[in-house]
Amino acid sequence: MNLRHNFYVQPMEKVYMETIAIYATWTFLMLLLRGKARRIAGVIGAFAAVALILLFTLWGRSAKSSETVCLIPFASFSRAKAQPELLRTMYMNVLLFMPFGLSLPFALSGRIKHNILTTVLCGAAISACVEALQFLLRIGKCEIDDVLMNTLGVLIGVTSCLLAAGFTRLIKLMSEHFDMWE
Repeated sequence: MNLRHNFYVQPMEKVYMETIAIYATWTFLMLLLRGKARRIAGVIGAFAAVALILLFTLWGRSAKSSETVCLIPFASFSRAKAQPELLRTMYMNVLLFMPFGLSLPFALSGRIKHNILTTVLCGAAISACVEALQFLLRIGKCEIDDVLMNTLGVLIGVTSCLLAAGFTRLIKLMSEHFDMWE
């Protein structure tokens, strides 16, 4: 798949900058949107994120003759000492799930803490399902580290919801404070 390959081979500095730009843009957009519009954007973002996850992890891969399973947590870090390219792969696993963490909390109704917990649990479950499918279909490695890195991506993404809520409270407090002086 060209899109996956073209993104993967970019210099890491460019990937980092694009990641920061996406994160900042989404957070700013969620600050601007309110109510139903914010929720709709969150739903669309969550569905698009899941579609991209499935596209990049399952679609267009061919079956291999041998299955690879690694259920030892953080084994990738040990292997990365000998194969530094694994660090890029781990970062890409984080990056792949970040949009899901960015969008789903805004799609859910309820308290922020509940939305964040639900998002992290859903992201971990989706990641575990993807890894299981890769194993069953023999189209990739099934690794616990992938689930951990994907869940880290969701966690990084949900901080956008925390930032948006914090900025919203700050703006409200500031407007109340300045109203007192009138």
